[in-house]
Amino acid sequence: MKNIFITLGLLLTVTAFSQKKDKNEDRILFERALALQEFADYDLRDRRNPDDTISLTTEERIEKDLTKEIREKILSKAIDGYEELIKDYPKSKLIFRALNNKGYAELQSDDTEKAKETFLKVLNSGANDKEKGGIGSGIMAEPYANYKNRACKILAEIEVENKNYQEALHYLDQTKKYPYRHFCGNEHAENDLYMTRMYSKCYLALNDYEKAYDVLLPNIIENGLASNHYIVELALDALVKKYTKDELKVQFENAFQNIITEKETRNKDEYNYYYIRFLNRKILLNSWDFYGGFASEEEMKKAANKILTESGFYKLLTK
Repeated sequence: MKNIFITLGLLLTVTAFSQKKDKNEDRILFERALALQEFADYDLRDRRNPDDTISLTTEERIEKDLTKEIREKILSKAIDGYEELIKDYPKSKLIFRALNNKGYAELQSDDTEKAKETFLKVLNSGANDKEKGGIGSGIMAEPYANYKNRACKILAEIEVENKNYQEALHYLDQTKKYPYRHFCGNEHAENDLYMTRMYSKCYLALNDYEKAYDVLLPNIIENGLASNHYIVELALDALVKKYTKDELKVQFENAFQNIITEKETRNKDEYNYYYIRFLNRKILLNSWDFYGGFASEEEMKKAANKILTESGFYKLLTK
């Protein structure tokens, strides 16, 4: 309980301090709001099972309720700070960061409608996704701002939650106009799998299985950069609507008997890329074993068989 009252004191101190003015007020408003937002997310978020109230003692239940109340108040103060910056300093360099973080704070407060309005403003603004330095620190850390790319994804998630799948697809398509930017290949791989999951969820909800297969199947083999476990399970669940596991197993095994080699130029250099065709979809064999080529066809088949037998998708088929 002591920590709760310390937090209340902090909130009152921040409220009083906010009355002071400074020539860098926009920066102060932003940093204060961000600090409050991160404090609410990291220090006051309830990490226990939200449905588990039976095992809590009376004191724990009271503390849980008070923490929730204080968290809501702190998030409200953070939102107020962002709104003040947006209203009073429309030409501030922090305006788009403030909009973005305000939308996140509204999501943290479970105010989905307000968050939707805010992220639509971001999407229709002059925000530059290439802005360096990301949009903040902690939960907001990124090397590039990705304002509009992020807004598109969040708007799509909101529409999926509301079962507006066509509208969600519209926002996902918008990410082609505002592509994800990052210097790390692992992060790009994570982003690709995220987009695969979002697209496939929409197509499956609309009973458009062929389009779902189009996005899922090219990602059912591990690439060593990001875990595709969820995609593999989603793909199999979708495929067994039309095929038996035995049929899929046979077709998957047969696909590895016919490796397709294609020469492609990337960054002005030419490379050999290796693919299989499974259910009429091309799948890249993106494994370190396939870099540098092969001395013989037997060597290539051995590497291909290793990918087959070690793939999560094949293991599910053979359970």
